Amino acid sequence: MQQTPQTISYSDGFPVSVLMEYPREIDDEQDRGEVIGLVAGAAPEHSGQSALVRSGEHSEQYLWRGFRLPLYRDDAESYYMNLMGEKPRVFVLCRGRAGRLRPFRVTLSYDEAASYLEVDEPVFSLPMPPEVYRWLEGYVLEHYVPQRKKKRKRDDWKQARR
Repeated sequence: MQQTPQTISYSDGFPVSVLMEYPREIDDEQDRGEVIGLVAGAAPEHSGQSALVRSGEHSEQYLWRGFRLPLYRDDAESYYMNLMGEKPRVFVLCRGRAGRLRPFRVTLSYDEAASYLEVDEPVFSLPMPPEVYRWLEGYVLEHYVPQRKKKRKRDDWKQARR
């Protein structure tokens, strides 16, 4: 049975695969690679499995399978901000190994992506596929409750001086 955005559980996460391109020349001094695409709804497999998709004269493309986009209630505001942005994004978090960057996590949370950027981890940003957008929108509509803004009371500094 084909899964649709409406049938994918929020707790299981939306299945995705990451397409990366690597130069033919590997440099052990510097990790290389670039995220060039995302396949939404890809068949779930063990995370971190890759398959060669294309081999050219100067580069190779690999599809990294088995990732999921989990959703957490405490990130609902971050998901909302992502959806309301001009260009909703999916963030791919990578780490270097043997001269190549490898994806280890995919997220929809601005806050999570920003925390990895703060510690200089490579983070790639891709346009959010329409089926992921619809799935995330359903979650936000169901779980996000904006915080009411509270007006701050000013301290009476004149009274405090007495």
